[in-house]
Amino acid sequence: MRLIRKKRYYPIFTVLLILWLIGITYAIYWFYGEANAYMVHYEEVYQSSLPNLVADDVFTHFDSYDVDYIYANMSEKPRISKFESDAQVKEYIHAMLDGKKMTYQPSNKYSDAVPTYVVEADGFVVAEFSLCKDLQNPKEFGFPTWQLKEISYYTEPFETVYISAPSNFHVYVNEILLDDTYVCSDEIKPSDENYLLDYNTMPGIHDFYVADFYIEPEVIITDMFDEEVEVDYNEETDIYSTGYTDHHIDRAEIEEFAYNYTITFANVISKDDRLENLKPYFPEESQLYDSISRNTALKYFMAHSNTTIENQEIKEFISYSEDVVYVEVYIEQHMQTGGEITVVPTTARLYCVKLDGEWKVISMRF
Repeated sequence: MRLIRKKRYYPIFTVLLILWLIGITYAIYWFYGEANAYMVHYEEVYQSSLPNLVADDVFTHFDSYDVDYIYANMSEKPRISKFESDAQVKEYIHAMLDGKKMTYQPSNKYSDAVPTYVVEADGFVVAEFSLCKDLQNPKEFGFPTWQLKEISYYTEPFETVYISAPSNFHVYVNEILLDDTYVCSDEIKPSDENYLLDYNTMPGIHDFYVADFYIEPEVIITDMFDEEVEVDYNEETDIYSTGYTDHHIDRAEIEEFAYNYTITFANVISKDDRLENLKPYFPEESQLYDSISRNTALKYFMAHSNTTIENQEIKEFISYSEDVVYVEVYIEQHMQTGGEITVVPTTARLYCVKLDGEWKVISMRF
């Protein structure tokens, strides 16, 4: 017997209910997905609006020693003297950061309206920076966009320089010539000036003081002929100094003059030359010449047949000025006395002054 299956019919209400439930389920799922995406996006926008993200970015410039960025965003530029420029200040900032462990944290002035942070290098506070809202470019949902407001870097020119040099020298600090306004002491004259009588004077030594440097400056000193001289730096006293120079544009001429004088002087004393030949080396009415002329007869030498000059040497040469020098000359007279040679050393310590274009011996130090 063949069974005949009857078709089942669902009421239209049931079909509609099923379709409605499917639609509702889909709608809920879609709404949930959209809501979740919205909340995720909302959270992302919120997180991106937090000031610490901008603060992190600003800090990277400190951590990477980006001095140009720091300097460009400083609210107040450092005070700079005429001896330095922005380059020295940037070098100073770089030196404060280089090799240090950099950290940052909210400062005690932090607020939601103006987030403020301090930057430390090895635990020492070197700067502070603050953020502000960018009112022209707000984020979605009304969240703020933050930007750097300003950087306050703690710069202070603590370096100073003391310099000691003859008063007729030229002192340059970072290639700038110092004038008398930087002189901080009275001129101390050398005791040797007494040997010049009234013919001339010697320049003394005086001190310079310059303050407000960010980094140790370059000190260059030139003599009266604009020739650079050696400068000594004392780390204990923090003083740059130089004394009188041995440089003179007429040194060869002066040395020859001093040699000739000393040879003539020695030969006059030993009776190998005439006293009159010594006179041209002195100015008119020279007291030294009168003294030598009165006392040459007091010194006697053994009879000798021949005298030669050996071992000429300049022991010391000091240029006090263009017209005043000190020269120490050493020579040896080799005198033939019978079959032997007698060596007579002579040291002449001369103070020479240029008078009317000619060098003259003013005094001798015995």
